Amino acid sequence: MLVQFSAKNYRSLKDKVTLSLLAGADKEHTGDLISTEGKKQLIPVAAIYGANASGKSNILLAMKTMQDMITGASAQLLKEKKLPYDPFILPKHRSALPTEFEIIFYYYNIKYAYSFSYDSKQILTEYLYHWPNGREALIFSRENGKFEFRENANEQTVLAGRTPANKLYLVSSNEWNAPQTELAYKWFAEKLIPYDDQITPDMTVKASETDLHNKMIKKELLLADLGIIDFDVDENGVIMLHKLSCEDGVYGFALRLERESKGTQRFFARIGPWINALEKGGVLFIDEIEASLHPMLTRRLVEMMQNPDINTNHAQLIFTTHDVMLLDLTLLRRDQIWFTDKDPKTLATELFSLWDFSVRKGENIRKGYLQGRYGAIPFLGGDAKWQE
Repeated sequence: MLVQFSAKNYRSLKDKVTLSLLAGADKEHTGDLISTEGKKQLIPVAAIYGANASGKSNILLAMKTMQDMITGASAQLLKEKKLPYDPFILPKHRSALPTEFEIIFYYYNIKYAYSFSYDSKQILTEYLYHWPNGREALIFSRENGKFEFRENANEQTVLAGRTPANKLYLVSSNEWNAPQTELAYKWFAEKLIPYDDQITPDMTVKASETDLHNKMIKKELLLADLGIIDFDVDENGVIMLHKLSCEDGVYGFALRLERESKGTQRFFARIGPWINALEKGGVLFIDEIEASLHPMLTRRLVEMMQNPDINTNHAQLIFTTHDVMLLDLTLLRRDQIWFTDKDPKTLATELFSLWDFSVRKGENIRKGYLQGRYGAIPFLGGDAKWQE
């Protein structure tokens, strides 16, 4: 389970911004909160609102970049190849600063904190801590090429010597089967799930191969009121089965998925990965959750994560959105609603929560947001005048 994620000097994130999933003192929807073995309670869903170009997508991109440097293509760069360094555009008189990522999470009921900083050429700092038995303990640290280890120092020093400057020790130690870093690496590989353009209907088809998931997918298609009662798969793709009621009776007809509406295609593509994330207890993060979906379908996807009877494995969802219909305190707590705004002087992204505002119980936060009470909305017009 994710506790918090921080990023600094990445794209529009100039200063350190932190997205926290720690539950606040809000007494609403306490039954929706998740925890493990009596640890601190966490929120299952975090929604990020903001104007276009305010930087909300960059928070998710930062998380995805961090994961890519651990388990993706950027983890396997050859020596001397450049790292995915995309810093905030600094004034010319200042030297380029490193990008920094930090993440805190629970895995197998143990708390971990992992962080690293880097520029285009090398990893500058890196550390991994854990809290076995509730006590902080260093697993390893790295600073300007110098390493420190708590266990098996001689063996790990050898592995550190085999780690190129542009590669994370978390990656290289896992490749050499070092047990000290195995679980932390597996969390990134198994639990952190980016939802992007690579998500396809094939993933839902794959998920439907088990009887349980097949039933869940069909149930969600029925609940979505898309007129679909079943689906099938042949060598040419997915076939959606519909029910049509008329004066002569009830008839069924088939329609290939590519001939369905874009919203139906999008919902079918999403529901498989959604169910997989629920099954894994993963952290699913998605940019613009509402794209091509009716607001009620978007709400249903959020409700699946919020419902403890469905989300039995403590999955979490982080998403950006412009869908103000989700700004509803009967659905989300104040500490689940986040905003991004852009500093008018530096153009840097600022991240803050509705928890930071004095919101009365029962207040119409949707109306307050659209009125600009919390910021994070576009300022249209202003003093600008049209000139021919």
